[in-house]
Amino acid sequence: MTASILDDVPPLSELLDVEGFREICKSFGELYGIGIKLFDAEGGKLVDVRAGDAHLSSYLFGIHETQVQLTSLVNQLRNQEIRAGEPAVIVDDFVGLRYKIAPIVNEGSLAGRVIFGPYAPGDIKVPAELAKHKELDLYRLQGLLRTIPVASEKQVDRILAHLLSTLDVVIHSSYKQLMTSRVHIASINGAFEDLERVNRTLQDANGQLKELDRLKSNFIATVSHELRTPLTSVIGYSEMLLEGMAGELVPEQRDYVKTILEKGESLLVLIGQVLDLSRIESGNVLIMKSQAEPAELVKLALSDVLPQAKKRNIALETAIADGVEPISVDTDKIRRILVNLLGNAVKFTPEGGKITIKANIEESKPVGSDRFDLFEPERNKYLRIDVIDTGIGIPEDKLERIFDSFFQVDNSSTRQFGGTGLGLSIARNFAAAHRGSLTVTSSVGAGSTFTLKLPYVAESASDKAAPVDGLDATPEQPHTTSGRATPGAPGMTKTATR
Repeated sequence: MTASILDDVPPLSELLDVEGFREICKSFGELYGIGIKLFDAEGGKLVDVRAGDAHLSSYLFGIHETQVQLTSLVNQLRNQEIRAGEPAVIVDDFVGLRYKIAPIVNEGSLAGRVIFGPYAPGDIKVPAELAKHKELDLYRLQGLLRTIPVASEKQVDRILAHLLSTLDVVIHSSYKQLMTSRVHIASINGAFEDLERVNRTLQDANGQLKELDRLKSNFIATVSHELRTPLTSVIGYSEMLLEGMAGELVPEQRDYVKTILEKGESLLVLIGQVLDLSRIESGNVLIMKSQAEPAELVKLALSDVLPQAKKRNIALETAIADGVEPISVDTDKIRRILVNLLGNAVKFTPEGGKITIKANIEESKPVGSDRFDLFEPERNKYLRIDVIDTGIGIPEDKLERIFDSFFQVDNSSTRQFGGTGLGLSIARNFAAAHRGSLTVTSSVGAGSTFTLKLPYVAESASDKAAPVDGLDATPEQPHTTSGRATPGAPGMTKTATR
């Protein structure tokens, strides 16, 4: 048993304290001004320390022609063939800078690679062939190239040898500790039997709690559904009375029936929101993607809030940028996000105000990351939709809390604006299910801007959305009863509230 453990050579990610070694590499980068990247044998990135090339990379990435060349360079650096025990490989890029790729060896096998660079091997001049790129400012490029450290091959070899020797010591020490730990663990497995027994007890208790949570969600869904069926009848008969199907009503009777209809539809919206929240909590929501035109999504959402906007004399404006491409999304859920945002804007904008909805393509850092993805630049492309109002605004300390379930900015019993506080929570969950984001900026008295960002490239290789925040691939049933469109269905005209 011990022999098999010792024969098993662990991957580099298990040997390194990645955070600690990243700090070591960072100190090297700050000392010499040259970037360092570390990959394991499978191509997984462990360390990425930027140095003086950050502004240069950002500039080149912003121009299509050089972006293509930069992507090709990145692929070459990641896939360049290297062998254990052989010298570092030199790679020159298209602007005259240089990289060195050195093998990382453990127990005689290739464990990974270090990419050191870029650095200038001498006085760098902009290559003449780059002049054909019309968007490229050669003067600016020359200035950025001057910020890259100049180093001779001898200097680089010494720095790289120092880095590799440090890495060698870290790997050797970690390997010894790991092997000792494995042998020790293998010899005392019996000591964990009690812990495993307790763990099984906890798992059983956890399973019971999950079952109780499931029963709670099912109860809410069942009660909501049973409430919706008679409520739809109340709404339907109210409409028939207003249409005169049971005879003409006197004005006072019509007012009463209109009140019944209005309150019934409001209650139907609330029931639909509770059902949505229940589905999100239980994971019974499916993201069904199809190609959609952003302009058409905006148009459909505007049609749902147009009557309320006209009633309050609020101007609705659209600004769809030229060249906005179709995007693969769940059109129903994106439309519901937009209807929610527009409905809130109408509700919280005084009469005579203005609401603007903008759509454009944005190159930005992937959601959840603090930098652009140079190795897969297509993941930096987003559809951005902004809903801008001239309403009452939101206090700064409430900007994130408005996305919590049931939260109201004004939760007093005499608040001016009604609502359940579920709409924005559901909208953010739907955005997260698309690997996107929903954020807000606001100024009290000046209005708010809600920003929806949807990636053009999904996180996974397939077109299916992975589970996020309780959303998974379980079919969602349509929200319809007696032929009437209800909250959550494509024909929804009532809007959720903040």
